[in-house]
Amino acid sequence: MLRCLKRAFSRCKPEIMNSDQGSHFTNATYLELLDQAVVKAITHGKGYATDNSRTERFFSSPKYECI
Repeated sequence: MLRCLKRAFSRCKPEIMNSDQGSHFTNATYLELLDQAVVKAITHGKGYATDNSRTERFFSSPKYECI
C-alpha cells in the first residue's frame, strides 16, 4: 500500500488523508510518509463507517491494481 500511495502522491497530493483506525492507517511508516509529504492524517473513531466511504473507495482501486 505504501508504494501505491507514493505513486499517487507523485501525481496529486491531498491536504488531508481521512481514514479509519485500521492497522494500515495507524502504522508508523504510513504516518511518517504522510508527515514527509505534508499531508494531515485524520482518523475517525469506531462507529463512523459511513464517514469513511470515500476513503475506502479511494484505496480499493490502487490496492487491487498493485496487489
